[in-house]
Amino acid sequence: MPKDDTHFPTLPTEPRRPGLVPRLFSWLFATGGSRHGTLGTHEELFRIRGELATLRAELEAMHAAVGRRDIATLEELFRGGNRRQVEALIRDRTQNVPLPDGSVLCRTLGRFKMFTDAADGGIAPHLLLDGYWEYWITEFICRNVARGETAYDVGAVYGYYTAVLADLVGSAGRVVALEPNPWLHSLLRRNVAVNGLGDIVTLHRTAAAEAKHDAQRVPAQLTGPFHGPFANWFTFEHGRAGCPAPAEALQDLEPGSIDVLRIGVASAADSIVAGLGGLLDRSPNLRILMEFDANRCKEAPALLAALSARYPLRYIDGDSRAKPCTVEELMTQRRVTTLYLSKVEPR
Repeated sequence: MPKDDTHFPTLPTEPRRPGLVPRLFSWLFATGGSRHGTLGTHEELFRIRGELATLRAELEAMHAAVGRRDIATLEELFRGGNRRQVEALIRDRTQNVPLPDGSVLCRTLGRFKMFTDAADGGIAPHLLLDGYWEYWITEFICRNVARGETAYDVGAVYGYYTAVLADLVGSAGRVVALEPNPWLHSLLRRNVAVNGLGDIVTLHRTAAAEAKHDAQRVPAQLTGPFHGPFANWFTFEHGRAGCPAPAEALQDLEPGSIDVLRIGVASAADSIVAGLGGLLDRSPNLRILMEFDANRCKEAPALLAALSARYPLRYIDGDSRAKPCTVEELMTQRRVTTLYLSKVEPR
């Protein structure tokens, strides 16, 4: 369970006094029940009642302090506690507030404030009611990302993993988040700002692709409110919404190496990997977490062949551990699988 940084209040140092009950009896015997001692006894009783009220308030504050477990860092949240305990701790702090612009403000992982789309039937219900998304992936990331590292979050959506990565790398690290959907990008920007992560996170309203494009059409399930600044961004083709967005190969996005790359766009995984190119050569210790779905990936066999030639194929199981898998197993999966691709052994 997370560390409890709450301390008992420090009481002022005073000379030790007898307990309340012994003092009460001593006063009663001293007065002998006489009428002339009644006034003094009443005064003492009032003083005792005041002391009892003060003591009760102090005890209630102590109980509240012991019962409250503030989540200082994600490392503390996931350190040592079993999954049920951690999930209960997060849910206990879950709150949400609907807003008039079509968004809902909620608290995630017991610490982050996050704006979500009220019409979202995918990620948002988990964030609003549970306070977390993909627990097993979240725990794996918390174990395998260190202070001072550089991370990319491709397909950031609301910035759930962006916030997690920023919390883990700290002020000495960097996070670059890409989200091409203008409505989601606006929520992402608000989430980075409200959590005070602007000095760590760099945002791009850009799609990751094989090569640079000035205006590439990207699919958009969430389009925001029908009336507002984003209403004219989206068009429908064959019954599906989409919007134009610039595209960039990740190898050309920024110079230098990176440590962690999360790819959360299963439908475009092949083109995103094709645009890594020199970034893989510049980052020998790169750890990639990539969503893979053989049914949505255009060139799934070729993608897996290229990846398996460079990295051992592993997937993140429900127990938050990376386990080996084969191309054949991944091609027959009927659900999205998160792969761990790296020469670095996971923790």
